[in-house]
Amino acid sequence: MSPTNTGQMCVLCGIREATTSDHVPPRAIFPKPRPNDLVTVPSCFDCNNKGSKYDEEFRVFLSLQLGMETPTTKSLWKNEALRTIHHNHRLQQHLVEKSWDVNLRTPAGIYLGKRRAVAMPVRPHNSVMDRTVRGLYFHHYGEILGPRISCKVAPLTGLSKEFSTIVNLMTFSTIGGDALWYRHGRAAESPPDSLWLLLFYQRYLVMVETRSKARSNFALHTDAPQAARR
Repeated sequence: MSPTNTGQMCVLCGIREATTSDHVPPRAIFPKPRPNDLVTVPSCFDCNNKGSKYDEEFRVFLSLQLGMETPTTKSLWKNEALRTIHHNHRLQQHLVEKSWDVNLRTPAGIYLGKRRAVAMPVRPHNSVMDRTVRGLYFHHYGEILGPRISCKVAPLTGLSKEFSTIVNLMTFSTIGGDALWYRHGRAAESPPDSLWLLLFYQRYLVMVETRSKARSNFALHTDAPQAARR
């Protein structure tokens, strides 16, 4: 959080004056040393402070989803996520009460053994995705979505061939090397209507759609349980 006195409206809520700046996505998901291309946007104190409490929880569940198969994701777990678990007793309780054994198999049906699965809480997950897309929308288009625009968040396991063809035509961007790859585009006739595909560490894919609340008939997505690869 760094002070700013530009008179800019908060990009995240579109209501209050920005008095700080916030990282999108949160810098908590990047292990140290942080990449030098992180994106910051003007934010108010309330949005920055309220959002920060979800960032570390999201990092833990993202790390559980990613596993430790690369040096970067291993560092994210050992140097960042474990520290959060150690200090957050409520999160510890959630991991104990909301986890269960699952049998892992390859797509060919080869048994890989048992692992623990844990449900990712909806609120931290969707809050981080909402803030990230609102910030990135401003970063790319220079406009604030504001409170009249909703975000529909949907984790994905893959893309159909037809949808992949459409996605490949969208603008491609990265933050932190392979930490975040994303594609985005918006409707020419209605710019607030936009679509974002975010791929974290080449393992976790999320789709976020923005549109006017007056035209929206969707509810925020309830995320499916995520397997913990520990």
